[in-house]
Amino acid sequence: MDENRSSSLHFLTVAEERAETELKFTAECKNTAKIYAYDLSGKPYSDSFRDVLGVVVWAIYRRRNMMGHLSRLAIIEILPRFFKFLESVLIYRAEQLSGDTLRYFAEWLKKDKSLSYSTAASMYRKISPVFLQMSSHYKVSDSFIPVRNAFPKSNSLVSSCIGYDQEELKGILNAAVRGMRESASKFEKTYQPKWIGIAPPLEDVAPIGPSGSRSYWASEEYRIWWWENNCGCMRLNSNALYKLPKGQAFFQSTALDGKNGSVKYLSEFYDRIGAGPDYKPKYLGLPCPINYRTPWKKKDYLVWYWENKLGCRALSGSELKKIAPEFWGALKEYFGGRIKDCYKELGVYRWVQAEDLIPYYLLLLIRTQLNPSTVQRLTIDCLVPDPLNDGRVMINWKKYRSFKKGMTIPTDKGNDGWPAMIIKRVSAITESIREDGQDELWIANTNRFKVSQPLGSSAFKRALQAFSRKHALTSSDGKPLSIQARLIRPAMAWSEYLRTEDMNYLQALLGHARLSTTADYLRRLDDPIFLTRRAVHQDAVFVRLSSAEDGSLISESLEASESTQGMHEALLNHCRDPLKSPVSGQKTGSLCSASSEVCLGCQNLIITFLDIKKYFCFIAFHDYLLQVGDITDLEHRKATSEKRFIWENYILVKYDSGVIERIRSEALTFPIPEWDISLYEERKHG
Repeated sequence: MDENRSSSLHFLTVAEERAETELKFTAECKNTAKIYAYDLSGKPYSDSFRDVLGVVVWAIYRRRNMMGHLSRLAIIEILPRFFKFLESVLIYRAEQLSGDTLRYFAEWLKKDKSLSYSTAASMYRKISPVFLQMSSHYKVSDSFIPVRNAFPKSNSLVSSCIGYDQEELKGILNAAVRGMRESASKFEKTYQPKWIGIAPPLEDVAPIGPSGSRSYWASEEYRIWWWENNCGCMRLNSNALYKLPKGQAFFQSTALDGKNGSVKYLSEFYDRIGAGPDYKPKYLGLPCPINYRTPWKKKDYLVWYWENKLGCRALSGSELKKIAPEFWGALKEYFGGRIKDCYKELGVYRWVQAEDLIPYYLLLLIRTQLNPSTVQRLTIDCLVPDPLNDGRVMINWKKYRSFKKGMTIPTDKGNDGWPAMIIKRVSAITESIREDGQDELWIANTNRFKVSQPLGSSAFKRALQAFSRKHALTSSDGKPLSIQARLIRPAMAWSEYLRTEDMNYLQALLGHARLSTTADYLRRLDDPIFLTRRAVHQDAVFVRLSSAEDGSLISESLEASESTQGMHEALLNHCRDPLKSPVSGQKTGSLCSASSEVCLGCQNLIITFLDIKKYFCFIAFHDYLLQVGDITDLEHRKATSEKRFIWENYILVKYDSGVIERIRSEALTFPIPEWDISLYEERKHG
């Protein structure tokens, strides 16, 4: 066992050294388990920076089990900027790399006018793991560590997006429904054969003559038609016939056994059809009963042949050339060699393109609110029964870099089983072009290789743009709208939030791990609902104070005030009935444990003069802590920003300004013990 382990380690070491030397390697994608080859030996910077590039390739290869294919490609795309920076600071060897190098690189990216701050930060974060791995190489200094928080975020650099507004989303949804109906008319209709088991339609096709080839003159009906319309139904002799156009051919065709024509055979023809004074014409003045010299010129025969000989299979041109060359040649005459036009006329569609599947893709995004990349990676076996409920199925989807599992959905239409229905319909459409071993849900065969391949993210992007142009989608300002799949989820989430006003539901739809993230998202949007929720509830009670009242009332204790007896004191307010809290998650009969910010939006809220004094003491105390450096600016904002917003905008404005100033003065002069600055300093210094 030790020998096997030693040989494995030796093999890995050799592979890493080979990658560093040759600047190329193969690695498996940790997400898809597919093998990809990477070659950086031909890059423009491979000669000047070969020593540094070797270490970079070594680091990428060493992280092979921790990166996917797309992550490697993203890093390779960033490398030209990194080497451009190294060239500007005259670093060409791995031994010259140090911690200062990465610090200067971060500053260099910030000053790059072609990059936005967020783009530069994204580049730095993507390549940082490779830098960290490079620091373990024997050529590179141990100080070659990426700078922590090199691109700090601020609220001004973070923006929230609600996706599409209601009118835009309605237009996208209507276009998706129209597109799905169009695709369904092409791909979800089963071809109904017309000629299976029926004799070929050859009644108006020239039969095979004695010579073995098809000829109009081999048809008795054609001879009768020609005789009636060219001979006036008279029994002309051979001399008279020879004077007529095609008369000689008619005379020769009367010999049924292929021999030369003769008067005898001509007379037998006249007798056979009953030519004479009492003859009644069949085709006089009518079109020729034989319309085709060969059945390959008749469309009905082509359809008959396709149904009976080719099994109604939508074969490709190359397949038809091998199996039925005559059929393929006939198609060229009627459809210019375009087999696609032939199948389109029959109502059969062999070629499935990304644009045909986009309506289903959009509706699935709208119905499930999953990430676009998650929907794109669905497989044909992603629908599995729910082990806990027979009436429901689960969508078994993958989300990279996440421990989230699939979602359970109902199977009946009454409970919105659309997602399962859409997946089944897409699977049925692509079944005819699916090759052995292909389990991807989204595949097409209109690529330049004419083979079935799974659709990538770029194919979805191009198809969405084509879909937008086809349906002439416009934004609310009248400009052309190009659909972006990543905006569907926030658009649907925002729509549901406006309908339910449920922040927890919005958190689930957006996939936020913490409710505070959702709150920040809404705050950046200046959401009116969120602002209202942050406001004081309309049923809140304010113990009134006016400047005309006795000033001693301000200093009275809560227990001595008759107007507030029986109420529960909270941090900065009082509660009407803490055992019957209307706050979500609180149980009746148990004391409410909601935070102060939640209290300020609760209908049980009561504000007294003592609460106003506590507020001023609280703010002054935290301002002092920030001033002396005992708390950070972030801690100060978390403690005071929400409270300051509601108190300054909704509570203090309800009271007489003179009374508020007197309470503020008393709070600074005689603060309550919990937020007394002098007591804090005494305890602090012992």
